[in-house]
Amino acid sequence: MGQYHVGVNTLDQISDYVLSPEFEPVKDLLEQDIQDGLHPGAQLSIAIDGELIADFAVGERIVNSGVALTNNSVMPLFSSAKPITAVALGVLADSKRLNFDDPVATHIPEFATNGKSAIQIKHIMNHTSGLAYDALADGGRNRAEVIARLSGSGTIDDWIPGERSAYIPTAGWHILGEIIERAGESSFESFVQDFILNPVGMNSTFPNVAPALAGELGDAFGVMHDSRQQPMTVSAACTPEQLGRFICPGSSFHGPAHDMVKFYSMLLNDGVTLDGEQLISEDTLSTLTTRQHEGLLDETFGVVMDRGLGFFVDSQRHSPAAPYGYGTSASSVAFGHGGKESSLGFADPEKGLAVSLVFNGMPGEPKHDRRLKRVLSAVYEAVEAVE
Repeated sequence: MGQYHVGVNTLDQISDYVLSPEFEPVKDLLEQDIQDGLHPGAQLSIAIDGELIADFAVGERIVNSGVALTNNSVMPLFSSAKPITAVALGVLADSKRLNFDDPVATHIPEFATNGKSAIQIKHIMNHTSGLAYDALADGGRNRAEVIARLSGSGTIDDWIPGERSAYIPTAGWHILGEIIERAGESSFESFVQDFILNPVGMNSTFPNVAPALAGELGDAFGVMHDSRQQPMTVSAACTPEQLGRFICPGSSFHGPAHDMVKFYSMLLNDGVTLDGEQLISEDTLSTLTTRQHEGLLDETFGVVMDRGLGFFVDSQRHSPAAPYGYGTSASSVAFGHGGKESSLGFADPEKGLAVSLVFNGMPGEPKHDRRLKRVLSAVYEAVEAVE
């Protein structure tokens, strides 16, 4: 990790379009995937040591609409924004308002029911809690109902927290959001805005996009498509009417790819923002982004995956089949997170590299995994050519 590099395309002055000749093959690949029906459009943003070397979009906002997707379009990020929530917890840890080893019940006393008293904050962050996934968690009428339902839920039989791993996409993150609200004495949205998004300069990222905000954004709002079948259609499950009913701390964020590159560039800069603010301590940052469990089989994905707290750490040494990885050229210390067959953000400290890639089509896990690996291979080739 190191200092920001001051260049022509710095992160505090993002241009409308950054596409060097080295990245033309990547653009061509993204456009070929449009022809192959995987997505109608995509965004790619990349920085090295804080200097943008690529920031562009291809294709359309809505399939066959004729309206271009741009690098400023506000995209659904799904789980690739989970690290924002993780860093918010890190900010609270730095201020001694929580500890990652705290039992969840220290902050949410009602959570201790049904054998959950031993579950610690870190167990939810690295998916070793054994919390039984309540598939209806996001179907509640409001956040309070969701928290009550999850607090009253149980655990997987014979699960000892910290000893087994299974990715749970939303349930645990509602609990983490509630911890942020109670420990931070603020709404989740306000805390994240004040302590993460504003200091980092993520000016077009929103914790939630309700229908009214989507209307205000207009053509700047990126629409997600179901591309598992052709012709592809706008995903009914990913509309503001469905996703935007209330904040989901692990899945409802929207923003452009370059905002996530700002975020990862801050992490690569030892937690220091463009304005010189120490947003999160180096020790806490290290805890979040380095292996807190290693070599555990993820019982959701069926492969071995290493994790920090709120971040996936590169796991290709265990198996190239690990999903949502960072490509075969990534270093073993690369960290980040993917999102719902459509996005990925990560940092590769050995290269000072911050990457965010967002597609607006979900073709199913196998096709997305192949798409991601192809594009990341081309990205690393382009990065080598730039260097």
